[in-house]
Order: sequence, then structure tokens, then C-alpha cells
Amino acid sequence: MEKNEYEMMYRLETSYWWFLGKHFLVRDQLAALKVESLSPCRILDIGSGTGLNLNALEKFGTVYGVERSSEAMGFLRKRGAANIICSDANEPLPFKDGTFSVITCLDVLEHLDRDAFLLQEMHRVCRPKGYLFITVPAFKAFWSPHDTALHHRRRYTKEGMLHRIRGLEGAVMKTSYYNMLLSIPILAIRKLKSALSPGDQSRSDFYLSLPGFLNRALAVFFKLEIVFLRYMNLPFGVSLLVIFRKNRIEDSGAHQR
Repeated sequence: MEKNEYEMMYRLETSYWWFLGKHFLVRDQLAALKVESLSPCRILDIGSGTGLNLNALEKFGTVYGVERSSEAMGFLRKRGAANIICSDANEPLPFKDGTFSVITCLDVLEHLDRDAFLLQEMHRVCRPKGYLFITVPAFKAFWSPHDTALHHRRRYTKEGMLHRIRGLEGAVMKTSYYNMLLSIPILAIRKLKSALSPGDQSRSDFYLSLPGFLNRALAVFFKLEIVFLRYMNLPFGVSLLVIFRKNRIEDSGAHQR
């Protein structure tokens, strides 16, 4: 990720519609899973960024974070984040097997050369009956300067993600695209931006200034869609959600859905 993107993220996380919706998604889905009942509930957030994800997770248990960027670590300290380890997600996670009840990996895999390796490590440090909670950007058609500025390696499809986790012992609890209602205008804006400024690949969509009323309206639309995700899976969207539950040893022969 470009260094200036961390500062932009830090400033916008508490107000920009996309961040507000993402934090709502995490809280809503984890509440539906009742993860706080996995006592003691230890949560690992991989790629903690500038820290607001940690606040969304704290209501469910004790939160730990892993972040590899020195720029991001500075913003994490500003937020007063504790239990953060500076470590590269391309390397083995510095935790013992079965340490955590929930592991969140929110828009991180797309940055890595070895995304399948991180999935294996997440599975290793997850306790039996614990959850892997993963979000990634979806569909190559949405590729734009936004992805370039954030140093994305790829965007994903549902089939591609399921292929990557197929060898892990456990069950897929949920796989759904999201941010579907706004996907067409987002696609149109990205294609227009690429056409008008083909040489400018250094800034993400977060630099697009929005009037306050529009930002609030987009946040409402996004959150309404997330409420529907409790009851259904969406066939299309800008992003993809996967929730996976690890088997107990005695359940290791269970069929993966």
C-alpha cells in the first residue's frame, strides 16, 4: 500500500461510508455467530491497518493484532492499540497452534504473494470450532487505480476462494458477495476514472471527496444490504465474505460444504 494511503485511512475510518459499512459487517456477522460464547474468546486480527477494526472486535473478546507496515504501526499507536505484533503475513504467524477462537483477515489476502500459505497459518492457530472470518475484493472487472494504489495482487471470485480453502479441515459457514447495490455505480466511476486519468495509478478511491449527505446515504444503503446478509447470500458485489469453521479432531472426516 502507498504510504499516503495509511494517513488517508486513519482520517476516514470513523466517517467514510465504506469503512462504516465494513465495520458494521464484522460486528453484525460475529454477533450472529455468537462468538463471545467461545470462552475464553481470543480474537486475532491479521493486517490491523490503522486500528479501527480492533475497536469493532473488542466487544466480542480479547483482541490481538498482526501488522507488517511500520507506517500503520505508527497510527495503531496513535489509536492506543494494545497487543499488536509487527510481523509479515507472508511468514509463519508467531503463535502456537489453536490459540484463537476467531481470526479475522479483512482485505489482506489480496496483498500477498502467498495467500494460500496465510490461510493455512490462520487454520493452524485457530482453535477447534473456531472461526476464520475473511473479506477480499471481488471480480477482476472492478480492477482500477484503486487496486494499484493499495498494492493489490489480485481480486477474487467465490470459486477461487473456495478452491484455496478446500484443503483445510472444517466447514464453510457462509460465502457471499457484498456491496452489491452500489456495485454498478462503483464500476462506472472506476472505469471513467481510469479512462480520464490513465497515467494516474497512485491514488485509491478514498481520495474521492463526497458531500456529507451522499456519504451518509451510501452508508445507509451499505448497512441495509448487510442486514440482508444475515438471511441470504448475494450473487454479485464489489467484495466477497467467507466464514469458515474449523473442525474438532474427532470431526476431521466431516464433509466440507
